[in-house]
Amino acid sequence: MQARHYSQLYRRLRDVDPRDYQRIIRMYEEKETEIGRLDVVEHFELTTYYVDALFHTGAYRQHQMMVDLVIQASIAHNIRRVPGIEPDVFHHLLFRKAASAYRLQDYDTAIYVAQELIRMCPEEEIYVRFLRAALFKEQKSTLQFGRASFIFCMLMTALVITLDLLVVKHFYPAGTEAMQWLTIDLWVIGLLLLVGSYGYAYFRAERYAHQFQRSQPNK
Repeated sequence: MQARHYSQLYRRLRDVDPRDYQRIIRMYEEKETEIGRLDVVEHFELTTYYVDALFHTGAYRQHQMMVDLVIQASIAHNIRRVPGIEPDVFHHLLFRKAASAYRLQDYDTAIYVAQELIRMCPEEEIYVRFLRAALFKEQKSTLQFGRASFIFCMLMTALVITLDLLVVKHFYPAGTEAMQWLTIDLWVIGLLLLVGSYGYAYFRAERYAHQFQRSQPNK
């Protein structure tokens, strides 16, 4: 196999510490026009490192704008291996796309991409766990109901305690014990509604994620 010759620009950019994400981003953007003139492999690899750096620095919106282009290039040129990225750059990019969408609270995209990854690699548990997490977060109305119920019960608890201290103890001392029990009941009800809502959302997400995994043919 003939040794590959790498351009000077490629060697200079690849010499940067792979964990120095800010420098990778800065150098790529400074040399973007020149990088665009490189051959397919060098351009693809440098752009992949740049897109990964965007993800690591939390520039998720920029990452979302760029990652689809790199995924399409991976398909068009059948590039599956990039130094420093294991095991498969196509799957790596797809998973980062899903994770970036998740961070942006775009749960529909995160779920869709996670399902595609599971279709390709049904044995990968990390994709199943990610799908479960995205499905859990997608159930906003259920989670909001739990939080709102808990907050309402806590406010009612505070109101009951205030009434007990200012009114009941002074004017209706016989009702103090009942007010104390009402306080406890409200707190417990609020906690149960919160835990129950989150537990129900988790159960639904867990069940669907594993059902989806099991529905895929073994590869």
